Amino acid sequence: MGIYIITLFLLLLFSFLDLRCELSINEKRIMSFILFSILVFQVGLRWKTGTDWQIYLDNFENSDDYSGVILNVLAGFEIGYGTFVFLVRKMTDSYSAFLFVHAIIYYLLIFSACKKVSPFPYVALLVFYVSTMGVLGSNRQLIAVAICLFSMQYVLDKKPYKFLFLIAIAFLFHSTAILFSIMYILNRRIKENIVIVILVLSFIIGKTSIPIHIFSILGNSIGGAGESKVSAYTDGASAALSEHALSLVGLIRRLVYLFLFLYTSKILQKKLKYYNLIFNGYLFGLAFYFLFSSSLIIMVNRGSLYFNVLECFLISSQFLLLKDKLERCYVLIGLFVFCVFLFYQSISAYDDLFIPYKGILINQDFDREMH
Repeated sequence: MGIYIITLFLLLLFSFLDLRCELSINEKRIMSFILFSILVFQVGLRWKTGTDWQIYLDNFENSDDYSGVILNVLAGFEIGYGTFVFLVRKMTDSYSAFLFVHAIIYYLLIFSACKKVSPFPYVALLVFYVSTMGVLGSNRQLIAVAICLFSMQYVLDKKPYKFLFLIAIAFLFHSTAILFSIMYILNRRIKENIVIVILVLSFIIGKTSIPIHIFSILGNSIGGAGESKVSAYTDGASAALSEHALSLVGLIRRLVYLFLFLYTSKILQKKLKYYNLIFNGYLFGLAFYFLFSSSLIIMVNRGSLYFNVLECFLISSQFLLLKDKLERCYVLIGLFVFCVFLFYQSISAYDDLFIPYKGILINQDFDREMH
């Protein structure tokens, strides 16, 4: 637990400085470098820590030539990720070296996104860290999420070709990234009554069999690998739903966030040019959650991740409403306590894969059975 505790308190300290102090550019660069290094070493030098360990290790070891990459694609791995693995594999046989490169690229994109679309990037990174710890190990989707978050700046700059190009790259790492393309039409103000209507309709429709039927039809129209993935999702929907039902706590948390973000939206829309974009993206993710949480939970887990992480930007933006620096500190402490809860909730499904942290430099003798 030590490495997680150190990271959490470092994020708390940097968030405190970000909220309380007028930091120079050099001070911000030093803080970013320290935090970036810790996160990259933590994620890049892990060993048998996180989900899907054996699957991705086998994928790496079977990618020594491009024919192996093609076989992996046929087994469900996207071609972009396969090519990325292949290029690194040509330079080294070390899976740890690959994870280190993966972590560098991942956090470069995440740090850049936080600086672009958050008034307090360290607060955003704190929430992002605890919210995504449970998917550490999902190599393909983590890169796809990072690319999608990085691409939002081109929505704001009204550069559709750059945005869509990045979404296409993300799609080549994880096919669910195509959902994020809807962000280009969400940079607008949506009235509160329309928001409520959309969410209520999503909830009602989600309680019927309509979503799974539409999903099946779309999958059959795609054909090829897309059809096989959709078929696998729908065939395993009932089993996945019974084994991994979404918690009441998760629903309550989303509703609390919704009311908070709705209540503060009018003020923050005037203060931040990107608030409409991230707020509407979050609403889309919530509607997506309501549509599929009763039928295709794997779609919720996979597809809504791109929009759930927008919470970190929305939460960090709320601090703009607090003018008094002492008030900001009190709220930050409360947020930190909540983030500790989020951390444990995030890893709760497979906490034995995360605690204790095992890396090539830490807890090497700890024997973890992967599943």
